[in-house]
Amino acid sequence: MMSKRMVPRTLLTLCLISSTLSSIIMVKDSSGGRPTLPDSCLRTCAGSTGAGLRRGWTVRHRSTMEVTVDMSECGFVDTPVVTTSLAGNGFHDFLQGTSAPWEITKTGFRLVVENSGIFNPSLNRVHYYKWHVNWIAVGYVCE
Repeated sequence: MMSKRMVPRTLLTLCLISSTLSSIIMVKDSSGGRPTLPDSCLRTCAGSTGAGLRRGWTVRHRSTMEVTVDMSECGFVDTPVVTTSLAGNGFHDFLQGTSAPWEITKTGFRLVVENSGIFNPSLNRVHYYKWHVNWIAVGYVCE
């Protein structure tokens, strides 16, 4: 059994390892090709739409909603590689499209979520269940 004293040391060790191995390389760019820009120009940028905030969400039709995510503060000079997830306190796991960003550009993307047959998404559910998009993007900030 691990003592409570060992946990902080383990976390500290992991943090130190993480900070010393922080170099990032791009193996394939967003078009699936070999990157042409130097790895020294890569940046990881992450964010969230905010738990339960209705700002940015719109209803497309009865069973579909979308949210526009602004990544302009990341400073990308080209389209980054983006990973998304939809988090919340309930029923977000019944939606489709939660990890499929649309129209990714260097300044943002859209996430379209739709009913999977259980219920229809709504602005009230975004707020009540604190749904929010978490995202991570890796891209170039210099040429």
